[in-house]
Amino acid sequence: MHVGVRWAIVGVGLAVALAPQPLSAQDTTVVDSLPRRKAGHFHLGLTVHDYGVSFGNAARVSGIRLNVQDAELERVNGINVTLWKPQDPMSCVVNGIQAGVLPGSESVNGVALGVAGVVTERRQRWLSVGGLGVVSNRSMEGVAVSGLGTVANRDIAGLAVAGLGTVANRNIHGIAIAGLGTVANGEVAGVALGGLATVANGRFSGVGVGGLAVVTNGALRGVGVGGLATVANGSIAGAGIGGLAVVTDGRLTGLGIGGLAVVADQELRGINTDSRSVQPGEVFVKVYAVSEAGDGVQARCPLVALEHPDEHAPDQPQTEPEGEVRHLPLKVVVDEQGEGDHGK
Repeated sequence: MHVGVRWAIVGVGLAVALAPQPLSAQDTTVVDSLPRRKAGHFHLGLTVHDYGVSFGNAARVSGIRLNVQDAELERVNGINVTLWKPQDPMSCVVNGIQAGVLPGSESVNGVALGVAGVVTERRQRWLSVGGLGVVSNRSMEGVAVSGLGTVANRDIAGLAVAGLGTVANRNIHGIAIAGLGTVANGEVAGVALGGLATVANGRFSGVGVGGLAVVTNGALRGVGVGGLATVANGSIAGAGIGGLAVVTDGRLTGLGIGGLAVVADQELRGINTDSRSVQPGEVFVKVYAVSEAGDGVQARCPLVALEHPDEHAPDQPQTEPEGEVRHLPLKVVVDEQGEGDHGK
């Protein structure tokens, strides 16, 4: 064998032997199966039986606790200040005050203050304030205020305020206010205000206000005011007001005011501003004079009953005798033109 060929074979062999092995060939099953390393609880404590002041990752403190990052914390009765978010999984129950840049724990009973936000795994109670967000993976009770979003993966009970959105994956009971939208995947009972929209995937009971719309996938009981529309997939009992329209898939009982139309899939009972919705068998009162001086609406018209209409007879009203009152549904239409025919 020639010397040149021999050195070529040796060079190829060394290149193969010294070549780095691909990372995909490394066995990671051993690393993944290793038990999770327990967090250390190194701390400097000026305490007696956990009562006093602690610096570091003490597991239990009744008093004042200062730490950089919490890990496997168990309980704090008093004040817990931590600079950064805790290590997963979040643990600890804080009874008192929890504060920091992004504090988090399993539950907080008291006050939670976060420069960036506040996060709890289970429940927040009393007062929570976050610069960006206040988030609970379960329920939120009391007062919660955030710059961007206030979110509960379950229920919100109390007062919730957010610069952008207030969201509950279940129900909202109380007062919810948001710059853009207030949304409940369940029912809303109380007051809900949304800069753009207020939405309930269940029924709505109380007062709902939306800059564009108030929408409920169930019934609306109370007052719904939408800049463009108030829409209920169920019935409306109370007052529905929409800049363009009020729409219900069921019955409207009460007051309905729509810039263009008031629409009910079943029947309208009460007061509405759309004369086209008047049905036979109802009492219709038309107002010809409207006072805008703040002293209410003044009417000059008789009470007209359409209880037994005759399709072949002329469209003439039947005036009720004085002193006789019938228990019939009432509809009132305001004619701001100051003109009209009583028989229409």
